[in-house]
Amino acid sequence: MTTHWLSTPLNGYLGSDYGQIVTDMLQTPLAAGLADATIAKLRNDVPLIAALPRGSVNIYAEDTGPDKRNLYIEVAGEFVPVPNGSDN
Repeated sequence: MTTHWLSTPLNGYLGSDYGQIVTDMLQTPLAAGLADATIAKLRNDVPLIAALPRGSVNIYAEDTGPDKRNLYIEVAGEFVPVPNGSDN
């Protein structure tokens, strides 16, 4: 479910605001608070995630080069890589 949510752009379904805003974080400092907003949006869009206890969904960033950042969403101990657009 998280993978589907990550592959769906915001407002990807007609009449629904379902979809991820994670790619906005790639060009924004993590201190801007978008991680908390992204987790809240994921919980709102995916009822199963909302049923998990608080603290079981996290976002991690890994800088792997001077111009590269990998993002991961952890859901109940499982890491899901966030596609960055260049993985195609």
